[in-house]
Amino acid sequence: MSSERQTYAWSGTSKELLEAPQSLIEAALAQHLQGLLKLSPARTQQHAWSEQIEILKSSFRDLAIGRPDSLNWGIVLEYELPLEGGRRPDVIVTAPGKILVLEFKQDSALSRAYLDQALAYARDLSEYHSKSHHVAIDAHLVPTKSRDLNIERDGVRITSPNKLAAELDQIGEGESIPISEWLEGEYAPLPSLIQAARMIFRNERLPSIKRAESLGVGQAVIELQKIAKWAEENQERCLVFLSGVPGAGKTLVGLRFVYESSELSANSIFLSGNGPLVEVLRDALKAKAFVRDLHSFIKSYGTTDKVPTQHVIVFDEAQRAWDAEHMTAKNNILQSEPELLIRIGEKIPNWVNLVGLIGHGQEINSGEEAGISSWSSALNSQNLQFQWKVFAPARIASDLPNRDVEIVDALDLSRSLRSRRAEDLHQWVDLLLNGRISDASRTMPQIIKSGFNIYLTRDLDQAKEFLDVMYESDNTKKYGILASSKDQILPKYGILNGFQDTKRVKYSNWYNNSRGEPGSSNNLMEVVTEFGCQGLEVDCALVAWGNDYLWNGSAWQVRKIRPKFKQHDPHLLRRNSYRVLLTRSRDAMILFVPPESAFDMTEMGLLASGVRPLTSIVDIAI
Repeated sequence: MSSERQTYAWSGTSKELLEAPQSLIEAALAQHLQGLLKLSPARTQQHAWSEQIEILKSSFRDLAIGRPDSLNWGIVLEYELPLEGGRRPDVIVTAPGKILVLEFKQDSALSRAYLDQALAYARDLSEYHSKSHHVAIDAHLVPTKSRDLNIERDGVRITSPNKLAAELDQIGEGESIPISEWLEGEYAPLPSLIQAARMIFRNERLPSIKRAESLGVGQAVIELQKIAKWAEENQERCLVFLSGVPGAGKTLVGLRFVYESSELSANSIFLSGNGPLVEVLRDALKAKAFVRDLHSFIKSYGTTDKVPTQHVIVFDEAQRAWDAEHMTAKNNILQSEPELLIRIGEKIPNWVNLVGLIGHGQEINSGEEAGISSWSSALNSQNLQFQWKVFAPARIASDLPNRDVEIVDALDLSRSLRSRRAEDLHQWVDLLLNGRISDASRTMPQIIKSGFNIYLTRDLDQAKEFLDVMYESDNTKKYGILASSKDQILPKYGILNGFQDTKRVKYSNWYNNSRGEPGSSNNLMEVVTEFGCQGLEVDCALVAWGNDYLWNGSAWQVRKIRPKFKQHDPHLLRRNSYRVLLTRSRDAMILFVPPESAFDMTEMGLLASGVRPLTSIVDIAI
């Protein structure tokens, strides 16, 4: 083995495994994972490794008797998934036409989280490892204290040590990927928004750029750069709309466009009316001038004679810009935010390029219900001094009547970037929240097949325990409690979703700190609402269902509230609030439904939509 640190503890063929003294393999594991020995009792960890190696040696020795070709199969022990914070499948086997992920567990009972953990390893290798894309990958769980088990449960094969050789013997003959070749493959996970923003700011290449480019992120940035260059060369004023489904990468496109356009970056700014997003990005990037609050920017330049220095202005969630009625009630300003932004653009000398990022179904607050129509009104105002050139994808152009709009298809991001496991999630959420329970259930098998699990529990402690077990070996994964701001039941269960409680949450800590650090989401203590998670994401959200949106057996009922500012369609805003809460997850999601009779029908509706009950222990005798 090389003296340089490897991304694995030991690798070789099964023949080399059988020939190598067990003490040398254990020494390689101990040397590679010295930090792990400090975190857990060394004797316990070394015993687990010893038991694992003995099982592997015994199984491959038995297999080789009838399958000499198996001596050429590749084996990797403790392969670290790059950029994944130390996540390590116990064993990877490259066999003919297959790659096997083996997870060994010494517990006397199998946790449901163990199955999800093994399945996640297999799915991530399939999705992100270049040498594994077109190879079947099977997830195996090996309970070392069991005998005679060889069954499949939720996509994971559970096999006892005495049955492992027979299970391996079921693999067909043929050539397997040489283990040295497999180890040369690139593992490129898609980063979260915050991770991606950090990479952009450090001028680093995004590790999963191929996937981002294949779904249009790169092309969208190129189109925005072309339009900005055209505006500058021709001294024009342009308004550009870029749309996308939840998780499609709209914010990422905006950040890349502003920062990567080196010839324009000194005159560019990224604005967001989402306070938590601004706080988290500023903390992650350590750059306050790069990202600013939209509402403050509008107030500074839209209601005064001041003129901004930027010619390229990108603003997130353009469809949520406040209408004139809300601006009047809140700030005593008689114009809408779109009108004020256009006014700002007309004051900037020579040329300007305004870029609005548009989500769908994200309007959650008073003053946001006008949507794109407020932009149409602003563009058709009689007070405009200049002729604006408008660029938009086809589905946005239809919302801008009486305007000549240049259609640019590349400005429509129609697929989620978060993860293949979450690509179909927004469709299921849309069907669920529109009361189409049966249709939602028909989409769930595909979501589960892709490795994205949605569980329901009425025991909050059970949900927390599941998350801690699921991510116990990965300190980079983010999970936390999300809840509706308009619920009144959850505080009695320790889920403090009230205004004063959530006002004290420091979002930069919640999203950027690791488990055990102050304010981290992973501590499962502080709660964020739809206003604190919109535009951001976690790997697994623990969504606490509230009494403001309950299923009555045929439709969703919204609890009446008295908003501070006028709302034209409270039901739409509540539905969109739950849309936000239910689309924040990258890997999996847990729904907590309070154990009260008022929620019984809601539980039934969610289960009927395909959500599965969360059970801590797999009901298999060991």
